[in-house]
Amino acid sequence: MNNVSIAQLEAFYWVAELGSVHRAAAQLNVTQPTLSLRLRKLEAEIATPVLERHGRGVRVTRAGHVFLPKVKLVLDAYGHLRKAASPSAITGRLRIGLAEGFAVACLRLLAVAIAKRYPLLRPEWTVTTSTTLEQELLQGSLDLAVLVDPVGDRALRMVSLGPQPNTWAGTPAASKRIGTSSQALSRFTVVTTPPPTSMHRNTVAWFASAEQKPGPLCICTSVNAAAQLVAAGIGIGIFPKRMIEAYKPSGALAAIATKTPLPPGRVYLADHVTADPERTEAVMRVLESVTTDLGYFNAKR
Repeated sequence: MNNVSIAQLEAFYWVAELGSVHRAAAQLNVTQPTLSLRLRKLEAEIATPVLERHGRGVRVTRAGHVFLPKVKLVLDAYGHLRKAASPSAITGRLRIGLAEGFAVACLRLLAVAIAKRYPLLRPEWTVTTSTTLEQELLQGSLDLAVLVDPVGDRALRMVSLGPQPNTWAGTPAASKRIGTSSQALSRFTVVTTPPPTSMHRNTVAWFASAEQKPGPLCICTSVNAAAQLVAAGIGIGIFPKRMIEAYKPSGALAAIATKTPLPPGRVYLADHVTADPERTEAVMRVLESVTTDLGYFNAKR
């Protein structure tokens, strides 16, 4: 139950009270997909179905009826805390780090959403590799961060956001002639960030899974700059699918379909165990809304 959020508990409570996902979404002022995602995450975390379809609506399962009074106790306590930390009361400087691939797709909408919901909050943004962000969290240089495939540390508290679909990418011309096998891709220069970043680990691991070695490596310390190098025709590289889609209007990059699929990245919102959980939860709510609207964690979208 370490990863259960207040937003997920609220989603279950109001669906149980109102008997409708639609009415519960309206009550919480979120979209139905956002509410449904929270319910799925809750049931996955507690490994127990708490709702089931009934006619045109939903009803609480037997396990859900046992769970519901406990949820109400938590939400009542949380309500008292929120009176002292309402959106208008969440103020001041907040140092937020974003993994670069995630930032390319989400930063603009995330910044707008935070400014709208928490107008007195002053975010300061750091965009770099997850490895660097994780170290800055441990050193106290950041208050919270969105990390991809983090190493993990006991001093950090991490909440799963979802799986980030990844893809090989190259220029549109190169993507058409490279081929789909690991052997075909091994003939090309691979642009990647340095070890021990997740981009580098994923690159080496993908080739190793097919008993291949990558071609010559072009090391770049920035994921966004690595994408620019790939767009310039220097080589190919692994990037978040949503990041590549952000380049579609310019026609600079195209996804490369491969026989061996790339495993998705694991995206987390992380803060230090001593950080203010209310401020982190505030950002979590906005992150869930923005990523759901973008379909960021939906591989088929």
